[in-house]
Amino acid sequence: MHHHTGPALYIMIWGDIGYHSRTPLVCIASTLNSQRYISEVLEPVVLPYFQGLATAIFQQDNAPPHVARIVQRFFVNHQIELLPWLARSPDLSPIENMWSMVAE
Repeated sequence: MHHHTGPALYIMIWGDIGYHSRTPLVCIASTLNSQRYISEVLEPVVLPYFQGLATAIFQQDNAPPHVARIVQRFFVNHQIELLPWLARSPDLSPIENMWSMVAE
């Protein structure tokens, strides 16, 4: 029997969906912080995606990297409107329904 004794491997998968389009999935190794959220998700994926849409409102939850001041400033500077998200709300994001399909 083999026991894994090293640090656990952690990969986060990020994606965005719209009415008629979607972004590529982004694999993020390790922990996501606000700076990595900007450099690995928002700048390379979200900005080009939103530039191709006539109108859009971005939805994200209240995870610490999402609500950091630097991230909020990014949205203001790039004129990306955010859907308000209550502090203690359940995760009602439509993309959550997709993960069960990926897991099968």
